[in-house]
Amino acid sequence: MLALLALAAFFLCSCGEEEKKEESGYRVYYLNKDATALVYDNFELKSDKTTEMLTELLSYLADSGDWDRKAPLSFGFTVTDCVLDNNQIKLTVDEHYTELPPTTEILVRAALVRTLLQPEEAVGLTMFIGDEELKDTKGNPIGIMTADSFIDNEGVEINSYQEVNLTLYFATESGTALCPVPSTVVYNTNVSMERLVVEQIINGPEDRNTYATVDPSTKVISVTVTDGVCFVNLSSDFLNPVGFVTPEVTIYSIVNSLAELNGIRKVQFHVNGESKIVYREIVDLENPLARNLDIVEK
Repeated sequence: MLALLALAAFFLCSCGEEEKKEESGYRVYYLNKDATALVYDNFELKSDKTTEMLTELLSYLADSGDWDRKAPLSFGFTVTDCVLDNNQIKLTVDEHYTELPPTTEILVRAALVRTLLQPEEAVGLTMFIGDEELKDTKGNPIGIMTADSFIDNEGVEINSYQEVNLTLYFATESGTALCPVPSTVVYNTNVSMERLVVEQIINGPEDRNTYATVDPSTKVISVTVTDGVCFVNLSSDFLNPVGFVTPEVTIYSIVNSLAELNGIRKVQFHVNGESKIVYREIVDLENPLARNLDIVEK
């Protein structure tokens, strides 16, 4: 019996050491074979010098070594430069990067950032296409990215992205009415559809014929749904007026957009957890609000 216990203990220790070994080293991120999510593998690097480590990591990013996954640098574009300066990586790619489909581009970018920012000296990464900084869909520079720019999940497969069609309501030029805007959004499936809608409203419209309704500094504290009521808890920045937009337009831009989702009948607002609020002394937020189509421009 003692011999069996000793043997079992030996195997348990061996398994523990093997698991620890498998998780040691540096994670290199790849796209799965369908290019819909990220997977990773662990590698030991030969060098402990940051510039040489980055070169090694880029070599792994160029070759997955496995038919069941795709290397981020195998999608038709080329990394032309990778420089570390003041703890910031400047990663330059050629113009073929712009040919990536939106969902693939996000995953490729996430794989590059999460992989290359593992050396201790590297704390941020900015991407360039030639001499120009990488821009988002609104044409704004994306700026410095960190590993926290991309949400992680538990498990081997992370960061699954999908494309969804939404109807979002933004202000007309006068600020007194709403206009429905069909929008195609690439989103992280870790984010609920309700939270996605609220975040898109806060981000503002891409359509130049419509206008923002919510102060962009507003933070989403929580978004939950119970019995057809969507509870939206926002930071106090939500109380700030936006240009000439009326209070009703701000409130119903969120309510009407959420009501486009299946199962959402009403929206209950909270600001820092408080619901007994009269928004800008006009709209009572204490009770849930239903869709208002009278405020939509005909």
